[in-house]
Amino acid sequence: MVEVLLMIFIIGILVAIPFWSGTRYIARNRLKSEAVKIKSLIENERTNAMAMTTRRAIEFNGRDVTIYMENLSRPLPNLDSIVANYPNYFSAKINLGGLQGATALRGGSIDSDGVMFGSSQNNNRLIFTAFGLVENPGEVYINDGRNLMCIAVNGFGQVRIYRWTGRAWNEVK
Repeated sequence: MVEVLLMIFIIGILVAIPFWSGTRYIARNRLKSEAVKIKSLIENERTNAMAMTTRRAIEFNGRDVTIYMENLSRPLPNLDSIVANYPNYFSAKINLGGLQGATALRGGSIDSDGVMFGSSQNNNRLIFTAFGLVENPGEVYINDGRNLMCIAVNGFGQVRIYRWTGRAWNEVK
């Protein structure tokens, strides 16, 4: 009887180890998939701006995302037409913002809402020109309480994903 109980105990430990590792793997990949989803949205809107030869903007309002387009029948420049509205775009298990001790990609502190594009008065809106360039380069920071990722957009419209290692940012391929 003791041998059977010992065998069940050993099998229980062997089953628990991968499960514990697996939950961390799932959490890390959940954050990465959310970052890839944001990157795809940004790249898609850049492509739409170039295809339609008009300015487009992505506005981040908490968990909601709104897409704007320039209304060509009104005085330019404007971003008056709402193309799409995505309420609760971000997963419930993902937070916008930084983690304790993390610095922004370009140095300094991360805004509490995690969105840092252009000037301080309108830093929640990423704007693409008709040529696919970005009027206000910046970043979106997301975390799951343990891991931190940054989706960075440069002036040429290139989008890159970075992971915070605890000391520095490393690009995710």
